Parts: sequence; C-alpha cells; structure tokens
Amino acid sequence: MANEKELEKYYRKEPESTEKAIKAFLRDSRNPDMVVFGGQAINAYLPDWLERDTKDWDILTEKNAKELASKLEAKLDKHYGGDYFGVEPAVHEGTYRIKSKITGEAVADISLKEKEISFKRMQGINYASLEFLENEAERITKDPESAYRHKKDNDTLQRIKVYKKLKKKTKRRSYDNDLFPAFRELR
Repeated sequence: MANEKELEKYYRKEPESTEKAIKAFLRDSRNPDMVVFGGQAINAYLPDWLERDTKDWDILTEKNAKELASKLEAKLDKHYGGDYFGVEPAVHEGTYRIKSKITGEAVADISLKEKEISFKRMQGINYASLEFLENEAERITKDPESAYRHKKDNDTLQRIKVYKKLKKKTKRRSYDNDLFPAFRELR
C-alpha cells in the first residue's frame, strides 16, 4: 500500500499524465507495429461531443504482447516516478493488462494482433480504421456469445452513424457552397 506522499504524487498526475505517457509510447518509432482499437480509437475520429467515456487503451501488436506490456508499465512507472503500475494476464488469452496499483483500474490492454487491421496514422499514432471498428462492432452485436458487449457496441454503432451523417452533410454543404454560391440563398 502506498503512503500518503506517494498517493498525492499519483493523484496529482493522474489521468492526464497516464494518457500523455501512453501516447508517447505509441508514437515511439521503435513500436511501429502497434495499433490502437476500441474506445480510444473510436474517439480519435469523433468530435468531442460524440466521444465515448473511456480511460483505458486497447492496443494490438505483432510482437510479444507481454513484453510490450512490461515496457509500457515501466514507462508509466518512470513517468510517475515510482512503482505505481503492474502487468497481469487479462481474461482473454494472449492479452496483458496494465493496472494502476493505486486505483486498481486498467489503463491498457495489449493483445497479439491475430489478423491484418487497416489503420490510419493520426498525430503519430496508428488507430484502427473507422471501417474496421464499425465492422467489428457489427460482428460483435450479432454474436450471441458476446451478449455482454451488445449494449456498448450498439452505442458505438450509433455514434459512428451520427458522425458519418454529419460528415456527409458537411461535405455536401461545403461542396455546394464552394461551387454553387446561389445554393446558400435557396436553403
């Protein structure tokens, strides 16, 4: 158990510091095979008001997931200036979870990438493509064994649908206004 000084040090940095350290790790040129998926990836595409509330990072890798999780845990400990994080096997085989020793909350899950995933590099980080994320959510909502995730993935699909509609509408308006200024008068 951490003493009061360690707790204060941790809470003064968390959660912005956790996100900063994880993003720095993901941008590291020595880790080009990592792809972020899940809530953080979805939020990378959506406007702030459509983002899902999520703190943890889901990361896929072609390399040794356990070794990569240990490296990220060491980076987080160094960033916080103490032994504040640990690595443990997650529920799914081949996935390793990095958890805060202070709060017990997961900050990242690192899994072995089982198939090729299309991604988009944004601000130096590889995020699973929106198409991949949408297809995965659709697949999960149709899988009876994944019933525990259906509510979450249906919510994801709704958010993506709103985003795509908004994006399409914005493109059309921009196109119409640029090429046909008279259309502004008709609306």
